[in-house]
Amino acid sequence: MKKKPSLVSIVLLLTFANLLILVIRNVIVGNDFYSFLRSNLFIGSFPVIAIATCLYHFNHKINTLLFWGGSFLWFIFYPNAPYMISDLIHDSQDPISKLHPEMIKYDTLIIFSLAMLSVFYGFLSLKMMFQLFKKRYSNTFAHIAIHFTIVMSCLGFYMGRELLSAIKLGNGYLYSWEIFLEPIQIIKIVWEALWPIHEHWPAYAMMLLFGAVQYLLLIIFHYINSIEIAPEK
Repeated sequence: MKKKPSLVSIVLLLTFANLLILVIRNVIVGNDFYSFLRSNLFIGSFPVIAIATCLYHFNHKINTLLFWGGSFLWFIFYPNAPYMISDLIHDSQDPISKLHPEMIKYDTLIIFSLAMLSVFYGFLSLKMMFQLFKKRYSNTFAHIAIHFTIVMSCLGFYMGRELLSAIKLGNGYLYSWEIFLEPIQIIKIVWEALWPIHEHWPAYAMMLLFGAVQYLLLIIFHYINSIEIAPEK
């Protein structure tokens, strides 16, 4: 029987392949305009995969306090994984696209591939965390926890795409994990951006759409995984 590749090998292979394509693109074009995609992929994928994997493999060895501490860290970092979908907004922003418009098609495919890879990592961590919550508590609790995570990730997405950070880290926008640095300031910024609701309805529309996209992708992945192709007779 052919041995299935391990999760680690799949993750490393997919990551290497995508980053190699980006490197080849940069060498051919002669610039590193999309270098931020590497950091976004790292921020979006490594923490959620690392935390979920550690909790999954050492679940039987850690107590409740450590489990919930790790789960909270995963919860804080998770929005960064599907966030990369919005990196498509940077398509055609490379100045070289004006000189060579045909590059836009290639850049679109590269950004999309890296974004979907980050989404894959995020959904993979969702699956592991669902199994952990189910094992420790119940199936109902697991569903509630995962749905709550997805809903709150919509807020994390809005923060990272629209709200400016007072700390001025990275690209200048809010990161969900900044809650550890200045929690009062972060809560104030988010509150003023969302209340009153009737004055900030575009923010809620954006979060609703982002949540809908996540659920649609989850449904697609679920049914692709469960579809059985009948053998030819």
